[in-house]
Amino acid sequence: MFSDAFLKLYMCLIIVLLLGCISLAISLDCSSFYIAAPLSLCGDCALEVFYFSTNLVTEFIVRGKNQMPVPEIDFWLVLNPLARLGWKHWIGAAVFSWGWIHQYRCHKILGSLRDSRQAEEYVIPRGDWFEIVSSPHYLSEIVIYASFVVATGGSNLTIWLLFAFVVANLAFAAVETHSWYRRKFEDYPSRRFAIIPFIL
Repeated sequence: MFSDAFLKLYMCLIIVLLLGCISLAISLDCSSFYIAAPLSLCGDCALEVFYFSTNLVTEFIVRGKNQMPVPEIDFWLVLNPLARLGWKHWIGAAVFSWGWIHQYRCHKILGSLRDSRQAEEYVIPRGDWFEIVSSPHYLSEIVIYASFVVATGGSNLTIWLLFAFVVANLAFAAVETHSWYRRKFEDYPSRRFAIIPFIL
């Protein structure tokens, strides 16, 4: 249906898109998972992309600019995978975006505390999910991993195990952080939970 060269060009464009997402994640100071995941997704075709790119450069050098074939891009080929996504994928993407936005906001709040105070002085973070829980950045990380469970329809055991590990690990760290806040600040809000609102 599609030529081999076109499929390789398509794969090359996907790799470039993923690397662009990695660059964006790095510039926004996202956690290392968002860097490692796309790399692991494209790692099995990296040699093919390298081979295709070097052949394309060689062909350009040998033929010259005017003799190169004009690439044809079928936008339906690009958009077709998005059109075939099910409701669980879209809900998972929405939950992921919601968690990511709150994680970003919480990290901005934590970062602003360091800018607006003396180096040795601790203050109680306020705003966004900090009004409800002591470690909202951990809660938003759990929401992000929950989006993976939703996107897979809950049918992938590996994703469930990963989610359980993340919840256990972050819940432990959040309980420790919550108890530290309570020891450090006498006026710490008593209505705040450690990580999961109204539960923990």
